[in-house]
Amino acid sequence: MHFALTEPQREFKRRFDRLCGERIAPRAGEVDCRGTIPKESWTELAEAGYLALFHAPQWGGCSADGVTQGLAMESLARACASTFWSVSISTLLCGKMLSELCGPVQHERWLKPIVAGRVTGCFAATEDAAGSDPGSYRTTLFETRDGLRLRGEKSRISNAGTADVAVVLARRGDPTGVALCYVVVDLSRRGVQRRELPKLGLHGMSWGTLRFDDVEIAADEVIVDASVEKTLHVVEWGQLLQTWCAIGLASAALEACRDHVTSRLAFGRPIAHLELVYSRLADMHADLEAARLLALEVSWIKGEGRVARDLVFMAKIYATEMAVRVTDLAMRTFGGWGYSRERPIERLYRDSLANIPAGLPTDRLRELLACAMVGVDPWAYEPFDWLGPAGLRLDGQ
Repeated sequence: MHFALTEPQREFKRRFDRLCGERIAPRAGEVDCRGTIPKESWTELAEAGYLALFHAPQWGGCSADGVTQGLAMESLARACASTFWSVSISTLLCGKMLSELCGPVQHERWLKPIVAGRVTGCFAATEDAAGSDPGSYRTTLFETRDGLRLRGEKSRISNAGTADVAVVLARRGDPTGVALCYVVVDLSRRGVQRRELPKLGLHGMSWGTLRFDDVEIAADEVIVDASVEKTLHVVEWGQLLQTWCAIGLASAALEACRDHVTSRLAFGRPIAHLELVYSRLADMHADLEAARLLALEVSWIKGEGRVARDLVFMAKIYATEMAVRVTDLAMRTFGGWGYSRERPIERLYRDSLANIPAGLPTDRLRELLACAMVGVDPWAYEPFDWLGPAGLRLDGQ
């Protein structure tokens, strides 16, 4: 599908590209080294309207169309992936959880401040022994004589160390039960503990664990309707986030690569004249454009409120794996400089790796796509003997 941008879309893109290029991108190396995102970046992005793109006017948003949202996400991810992740996890993923699942009380208390950039949010689902299988979650909301309490630990959570509020996926009443719910948790409450986890890329974004030691929860902070279907619908925004992050990173790598091959001399000429180099650039460019067009279509459909699940899955699979290929090829093209921190390529490569396993990993998305094609329930697994047919049982049975 070809997208002809409207004049308002082009004007927003010009203005936002300028902000990202002049203000956000020059800080990217320092963000990576220091492991923090400057407050001025949050302020500038809020003032530019980025945080408001994804929400309705009653919550301080501007209800931007999906194409504008996608273009903005690519621009910010191209400038600094850590900043993009942290800010977008807050306003897009946590914000959508609040807007689509919660009621007016939480909208006023948390969603409006998130859209305004006054507070930061996160979504806490995964645990040490539980990722894409919600049946493995053990964090529990239970009732005592003194009211509701939350107990458990979530791990590998983006913005864990910096967020003011978390939307937590938990079990109700029994850690082995089947009933799930969402709990909106004020992370300043007694009983909340945080711990940072070391990571390969996205150094500027906080990433770690949230532990809940019998944290007090009010009744209006619990959202009972937390089916797998509804969870997947909201989590699609996270997969779209990862898709655009990958596209932004690949775009930055291709741009850096193009500048390098036209200025780096070998045998008296720029290395761009080498067949290996220019054929590599052409492949990188084609891969990037294919991912961008698919992502624009997904963003357009999602922006209109229509169902786009299969396309979201396809876009995340293709774009996130494409970004790793493109940044890897860029590192090869830079030669030894590709592994130096004096060039941005090694950071772009490290950052690109996070998008593949984040949320639902791409291999799990392949399962979901294939199961939908053949009519199989991708969330139900019957027990079976893995080892017996191959003669590998060690217990003699």
